[in-house]
Amino acid sequence: MDSQSVDWKYLCNTTRARIYLLWAILVFVGFVATHFYQDHNINYVWTGLSVVGLGYMARHMPMAVKQMRYILLAWLVPIVAGIVVTGSVFYIHTSAAAQLLGHLGAFWLFVMAAGYILNGLADRPSYWYWAAASMHIVAGLACLTVDELLPGQYLIAAIIGAWSMLNLWIFRS
Repeated sequence: MDSQSVDWKYLCNTTRARIYLLWAILVFVGFVATHFYQDHNINYVWTGLSVVGLGYMARHMPMAVKQMRYILLAWLVPIVAGIVVTGSVFYIHTSAAAQLLGHLGAFWLFVMAAGYILNGLADRPSYWYWAAASMHIVAGLACLTVDELLPGQYLIAAIIGAWSMLNLWIFRS
């Protein structure tokens, strides 16, 4: 194999690679579905997708290794907190909840940024995680400040989220 070719078999056979690829698919499918189905019932879909992704991680990562437990927690904590906040805004009738309800795509870009930051603290080298977190923060801020982006915030989250995981899949696997 020459130095310019990609080892696709390797990119699909390691646990790390399969986790990144699974999350790329889950994030893309979930946010595209949310774009087209903006109803509180989409939270059940997201909860199911999160259980699939986190469950796969817990089952296939070597949890006897302390670093792997930290990586799982780096995603478990922000995802669970995000699900709780997202579910709550549909049932709490305050102006803050109403404001957040209209910006959930941007909110989730920040939640995912937190996951990348925490993951970067546990898994060195961290620069791929910092780059992903930065992209999520910039996209989240853009969705909050550029009114024209707001209607497409879930599609932006789908693209940025999947792109970040695919970058990790290719460059960190």
